[in-house]
Amino acid sequence: MLPSQTQRLLMLIAVAVGTPLWWWAASGLRPDDGLPGWTLGGAGAVFAHSSAGAWAAGVVILAGVPAALAGAVLAATGNPLSGLACAAGSAALAFGGASGLGVARRAADAGRTEPYFPALMIETALWCVLLTLLSAAIDRGGRQLRGRLPDRLTSRSLGGGVRLLGFSVGALWAGLITAVLGGVLALGLLRSDDPGQILGGLFVAFTLASLIGFAIAPHDRPWPTLLAPGLVALVGYGWAAWQLRGRDEMLLAAWYQGTLPALALGLPVHYLTAGVLGCCLGTGVGQLLEHVKRSDAFTA
Repeated sequence: MLPSQTQRLLMLIAVAVGTPLWWWAASGLRPDDGLPGWTLGGAGAVFAHSSAGAWAAGVVILAGVPAALAGAVLAATGNPLSGLACAAGSAALAFGGASGLGVARRAADAGRTEPYFPALMIETALWCVLLTLLSAAIDRGGRQLRGRLPDRLTSRSLGGGVRLLGFSVGALWAGLITAVLGGVLALGLLRSDDPGQILGGLFVAFTLASLIGFAIAPHDRPWPTLLAPGLVALVGYGWAAWQLRGRDEMLLAAWYQGTLPALALGLPVHYLTAGVLGCCLGTGVGQLLEHVKRSDAFTA
């Protein structure tokens, strides 16, 4: 997927266009209690201590329109994965400062720690729906714009036949491999609840996992791979909920003692931004390596 110089400039512009409104949304959804971290309609509605409620998903969708439009232009001029990567990157910049510990403390202050991880599982599913809507907008918008833009804006990067949605047997295998390897790598890389460490760990984990997944099962329908971070988040929250069953009052103690599963340290927004960004990069590099391999076989 390696972009041309023009494509790299367009990607920089896309991030600059997509970030401000999402940053505004993050500021509006941030609670006023001083605790870091916030959630969408899932945990936010349950704990009722956040300015984010059921309408938060609509706010995020509205704020994501510029990122979707910029991503569609990138999809029209090159690889659709570059458009989604820029959208995910701008969302990570805007939303990534959230802290799971802050959300957990808010739940404890409200005396409602029991639904904490189940609510995060619901929110993860909601973020997966938002990711699918964003991918559909970028994919369809790119196909509508393709051929209507000046030739100087087009890129020779790989991926003209890539469709962000849809699946095949190879794509399903790649997605499953990405989820398994990404989860294992994240277990080793996530060491604290610091948002920067969470974002970096998930990005590295899913970049490597998706690259290996593509190498084992090449495909041009990356949707299952893009959902892999969400699947890992669901496993992590389910694991933590099972670990704390019957003693939900120990939620904060588990945070401070470091006994929670590493996969439960991040919030859904971390998985569905930094994790998806890593999947886009890993799959794109995998496309390049597969192209080089086929070219070498042809010339031989």
